[in-house]
Amino acid sequence: MSKQLFKAIHFPDYCESNRPDKVFSISFSEKEMELFKAVSQMSTYQIQEILGTTSFAEIKQQANREYRNVGQYIKYKLSQALSLTPSLISRIQTKDVTFSNSLSIPFQRWYPYIEGYSPQFVTSLIEDYCTGASLIYDPFAGTGTTLFACEAKGIDTVYSEVNPLLRFLIKTKLSVMTMSETDRESISAEFRSIGHNIIGIAKKHRPSAKLQKSYNDVFGESIYFPEDQLNLVLRLRTYIDSIYKSGNEILGDLLSVAVFSILLSVSYLKKQGDVRFKTEKEKETEMRNICVILPEKIESMCDDLDNLDCKILHKHQLLANDAKCLDAASIDRKISHVITSPPYLNGTNYFRNTKLELWFLGYIKKETDLRSFRDAALTSGINDVKKEYRSYRNEFDSQLLDETLSELNQTAYDKRIPLMVNSYFHEMYQVFKGLSTKLEDGATLLIDLGDSIFSGTHIKTDYILSETLSNLGYTLQDRIVLRQRRSRNGSLLSQVLLVYKYQIQQDE
Repeated sequence: MSKQLFKAIHFPDYCESNRPDKVFSISFSEKEMELFKAVSQMSTYQIQEILGTTSFAEIKQQANREYRNVGQYIKYKLSQALSLTPSLISRIQTKDVTFSNSLSIPFQRWYPYIEGYSPQFVTSLIEDYCTGASLIYDPFAGTGTTLFACEAKGIDTVYSEVNPLLRFLIKTKLSVMTMSETDRESISAEFRSIGHNIIGIAKKHRPSAKLQKSYNDVFGESIYFPEDQLNLVLRLRTYIDSIYKSGNEILGDLLSVAVFSILLSVSYLKKQGDVRFKTEKEKETEMRNICVILPEKIESMCDDLDNLDCKILHKHQLLANDAKCLDAASIDRKISHVITSPPYLNGTNYFRNTKLELWFLGYIKKETDLRSFRDAALTSGINDVKKEYRSYRNEFDSQLLDETLSELNQTAYDKRIPLMVNSYFHEMYQVFKGLSTKLEDGATLLIDLGDSIFSGTHIKTDYILSETLSNLGYTLQDRIVLRQRRSRNGSLLSQVLLVYKYQIQQDE
């Protein structure tokens, strides 16, 4: 007699006299052992996420439409969701889908951009989904993780990144990684020599009056640095400007990266979700001194330059600063794959979180400059919302978005929240509508995305995105839960990988 295996799933509306705990059990035969092994490790929540509902009645109705019993239908949906990616699920670790692993990776560690993912994650995606890729695009490039992972796999890329700080970082990395070994060794030796006496060198220069003025104009009466640390930052700005004037652009870029990457550490601010002021206790334990940390940063960057064992040979081109403006971008060949992680709809103010770095590089010189950058970015925070966003309409026929906005209009503690949510999907639609003109027929899109909760309303970001994109020719092929966490109210939130196929529509 063949052995039967079972997986129990809880449904709030499942009622059987012999199962008062509202648990429905699925049986697996020995032939279904591989599927059982995968499903047995999943929680009810994860299974329901794949099924797209928590309602047993709804599942039964769907099963009836497909002439299956409920158990068969659930196994079919699970096998469909899991069959494409068993190797990916087994190889990806939780840290791979965050920036944690990148803190120790050469070149990745230059600037701790915690919103990003790791090169290992991108490599896994390339190996599992991008066989034969000719050109990969990342519309939200961040620190360039996708680019450099593609380089290691011998694939050309194009990218977009609206934050000039991150574009500066990518440009600097690409510059040194395209150098000959001899030139790189030379610039590293010069950079290291400066690092040994960087504070002494900085003190020989006057504080930058321009940077001091922009500090006052942008930040007003806010005090973000101890006086002695701000003085050194201003002197370093003057020194770096003198390096640029001498014609040594790459040395100026490298030292700029070293300085802006430590600004938070030597300031009264810290990044914990969003940037905030350190508490008094944190000031005692976490404040770093620029005299110590800057030479350390320069030394670690030089180690990366010295130990680089490859040279960039493929093309990595900035397609457009703003991914919402792809229609106007020029490209000489079609994109075969997309790998990206858009800003999450989580209230994070991505530009505000880099305001010190943007100030040091001279990108913001007055208070309104920060607002102009926020306006260009994808709307993902309450402070990004503008009054004119009220005119946005649901042009993509998403019933789930309409239902979500209706609930938010009743529950939101701030009237800007439904505007923010509506604007987010409106702008994501713009991105992917423009992108469709640059894609090959049959292109694969891999999107790392998370959901969110505002005022007790669950924003099913991934499901809404799929609805909004369906009439543009994007078809969801797979949805993989990468990790889960608890929101502030205790609700489960998921980080997922969405796999889409793009098909050119007949009227295009």
